[in-house]
Amino acid sequence: KQWYQRRVRVPSRVSNPTQRTVLAACLTGVSEAALGTPFERGQSLLLTPAFHGKIKNTLDLRHHLTSVSLWYRGLSLILIRNCTTNCLFFLLRSPLRDLLPAGSTKQARFLNDFICGAMLGGLNSSLIYPVNVVKSYQQKQISRQDQSLLSSCKTVLRERDYKLHKLYYGVQLNFTRALITWGIINATY
Repeated sequence: KQWYQRRVRVPSRVSNPTQRTVLAACLTGVSEAALGTPFERGQSLLLTPAFHGKIKNTLDLRHHLTSVSLWYRGLSLILIRNCTTNCLFFLLRSPLRDLLPAGSTKQARFLNDFICGAMLGGLNSSLIYPVNVVKSYQQKQISRQDQSLLSSCKTVLRERDYKLHKLYYGVQLNFTRALITWGIINATY
């Protein structure tokens, strides 16, 4: 966020700090998506049991993903995930931290930052979890024909008997992971 705020020339009409934060958070999310989507795509395929005999290793992926569009499948969902969670994180971080008792020692401030990051990470990962479910569905497909976002959502819902709560299977483990990782990231930042 801070890197973009220092380097990107923001139009004068975006002088509101909240608008700048949202813009910086979204640009950060776009950058991460541009760099990280091919890695997420490769990881999804390597973890899919149907391809264990077909895809031997990371280098073998290049024989199956022969175009840029195949490497970037699921990009729209990753952009939604990244921009939404980054905005929520950066907009809520300071107000949430202000609600915690002020720490007078280095350890107390570290603990406050850990708690703040853990709470925001758990909230973000839980709210956006259904987006990740649909993204995973899209990315584990290896066919040349890309399925639209709406079509992917319908397919995932159909596979889960059109029950919204079934989109949240596994959210507890994801929530726990987010508590730990975001707590550590925020505390060390």
